[in-house]
Amino acid sequence: MKPEIECHILDTGYCLAWEHHLIQGGQRRRIACHSLVALLRHPEHGWLLWDTGYAPRMLEETRRLPYALYRRVTPLSLRPDLAVVAQLERRGIAPDAIRRVVISHFHADHLAGLRDFPGAELIALRTAYDAVAPHQGLRALRRGFIPALLPADFGARASLLAAPRGEPLPGLGATHDLFGDGTVRLVALPGHARGQIGMLARTTRGAVLFAADSAWLSRSIRERRPPSRLTHVLVDDPRAVRATIDRLHAFAVARPEVRIVPTHCPEAFARGEGS
Repeated sequence: MKPEIECHILDTGYCLAWEHHLIQGGQRRRIACHSLVALLRHPEHGWLLWDTGYAPRMLEETRRLPYALYRRVTPLSLRPDLAVVAQLERRGIAPDAIRRVVISHFHADHLAGLRDFPGAELIALRTAYDAVAPHQGLRALRRGFIPALLPADFGARASLLAAPRGEPLPGLGATHDLFGDGTVRLVALPGHARGQIGMLARTTRGAVLFAADSAWLSRSIRERRPPSRLTHVLVDDPRAVRATIDRLHAFAVARPEVRIVPTHCPEAFARGEGS
């Protein structure tokens, strides 16, 4: 019998964004974009986090320029009790029980809680890290990256992967089988950020594809509608954003049983993904 993994999806807070920026043809209204994180337990390999979302440290590191500009562009609503480490404590899970953290990409809203897990192996694509590592100040901010959010010993704990080359997923291409048993497979989702990955998990709740920021709204995938052109200055490769949304649509058609969870989608949050 193939193993399955326990899965919990946690809400770590939200920022406000304009819907018509997130999807072409969207309404001119501000919506709450929650930052969802996945907590998973493999029967053999233990606890794993998919991203670490927001944390109080995000507010500390965005008090001063240039990083204060981050808060002005995306106003934040964060609570200490929503930090992943606080939620784990309420579940009776110590920080050092987290053995691995998969980082979808290095934007601040996906790794603000990373320093709360000092014993975890940190897993990402090498191209993702190389795209941000040399930068500080405005150059880092242009890439959505706040260097102080990374642990000081990141280099010692990081496992930086080459591009996936394993068994392909329909529409999405090659994968990296994290444990060698098919329970967790990583797949490249380029466009939004250099080296961004998604994670397909075979869970006790069914198959779930955590799609990071490849699309901000689930509607984008269903309707093949990319974000507004105004967002082109914020992303790594606008053409790849559109191509990845098309690829996710093809995957959804081929594998309708898989739930696709974009990190910030209000629809995903409203249907209980963040509970």
